Amino acid sequence: MMGNEENKTLYDIYRGILCNNQSFQLGKQAQVEYRFDCPEYAELKEKYHLNEIAGNGTELEHSVRLLKYLAPKLTHSAWYDNSVPCNGLALLEYSLEQPEHGINCLNKSKILEECCLALGIYARRVRMLPYSPFDSDCHVVTEIFDRTLGKWCMLDPTTNGYLVDETGSVLSLLEARERMAQAGFVTFCRADETVQDLHEVAQKEMEWSAYFAKNLFRLQIDAVSQFGETGKWLDVIPEHFLVRQWSKAKAEYRITMAPEYAKTENGFEMAKMLPLFQKAVKEAETMQEPESISVRCIAEAPQ
Repeated sequence: MMGNEENKTLYDIYRGILCNNQSFQLGKQAQVEYRFDCPEYAELKEKYHLNEIAGNGTELEHSVRLLKYLAPKLTHSAWYDNSVPCNGLALLEYSLEQPEHGINCLNKSKILEECCLALGIYARRVRMLPYSPFDSDCHVVTEIFDRTLGKWCMLDPTTNGYLVDETGSVLSLLEARERMAQAGFVTFCRADETVQDLHEVAQKEMEWSAYFAKNLFRLQIDAVSQFGETGKWLDVIPEHFLVRQWSKAKAEYRITMAPEYAKTENGFEMAKMLPLFQKAVKEAETMQEPESISVRCIAEAPQ
């Protein structure tokens, strides 16, 4: 485990990468589609008592209560094989309070997204990707729109926390990225802890702040927020960045590292994962460079 000074150094390096990549490709105009009329939401609300858990207040207050309820009851598994249908009912049936059934951040965020949608709250999954193709990690979180604040707020069901500024206001990923790039105050904060001094929190949670800074280089947004998933994502890509080149280098590196993953990564199965890595290389070699959407499309209020 690294000490605080090492984590601070990493945080500064990752913020420097963001500083040098503040501009995004102009991109096309596209909007996330939000579907509030899925019939499965009624069962989701009744079976898991979502109205009672969410309580009264703003959309952010409702969502934070859902986060604090769900996050401790979902075990994490980085190498979960996505074998359960990606919807809130199936995933909760499989994983809630069942530590032997760990799931990854992609699916945890899907659960929180759908629980919020079921309560009429605009919610979307956002995948965060690092700059380095040799970094095997990425992260997926949920963002909700609070109409009282008039802004997006990021909630992370994997860490049971969020990113805040010096006033304690919960930030969107774009807000956090911009502040990090400009050396502004941002810290990871745990939802279940009472905060007395944010600067003390920033020191204590430096590792997680650095983790978010690392993964905030590039974003992908669920194209349709609904019960279940379409598998389509909208890309938000920094200027002069080539996704195809990054994807090919990443897949090739994973093949090289597969024997090491088998030794060191809990849950990694060579026979299952190596063919997926090999398939990813072939797909990257033939893929078209994705077109970015305009960053304004995800910064503004949903329509």
